[in-house]
Amino acid sequence: MKISRPILIVLFLLIAGLLGFYLLWPEYQTFKNLQAGLGEKQAEYNAQFDYFSQIAKVYNDIEGRKEDIAKVDDALPTEPNFGNLVFFFQKKAGENGLIIKDLFLSKSSVQKGSDIKETVISLDLMGSYSSLGSFINSLEKSARILEVASISFGSGSLQASSLNLAQFQSQQTYLFRMEVKTYSY
Repeated sequence: MKISRPILIVLFLLIAGLLGFYLLWPEYQTFKNLQAGLGEKQAEYNAQFDYFSQIAKVYNDIEGRKEDIAKVDDALPTEPNFGNLVFFFQKKAGENGLIIKDLFLSKSSVQKGSDIKETVISLDLMGSYSSLGSFINSLEKSARILEVASISFGSGSLQASSLNLAQFQSQQTYLFRMEVKTYSY
């Protein structure tokens, strides 16, 4: 049995086409799917790279502004930190010619609608009116957010000679009670 050459060629082409269709076509589809997946992964990688480069840029910006951030942290600390606050009040009172006779926490509360805590500290001070004015000015100039809520003056004045304090010998001294608000978050 002899098969003619044109039929044999057509038969081989048909078999080659069927084999190509059943063997190569699924591999081609897999290749196309992998290529599409690679494109998606590449886009995802590029998006994440842009995101992390933005984060690095913001981090470097924050690192460059550490001093400014430290000033903000000093102005509005995370905790009241009463030790530093007492030291600050004693230092400023001494620099301005006042004596702190008593210092105590009046009240502490959280402001409505925010996480900011308000703390009121009462100071019993002794000194002259001009010393009190300069003390208030130094409180206003401090980096910490301090608000003088009230000042009350003692009913009588004391003569400096009866106190035997050298720094108050030429001035009359008075008793003051000052309430100062400070904030933290």
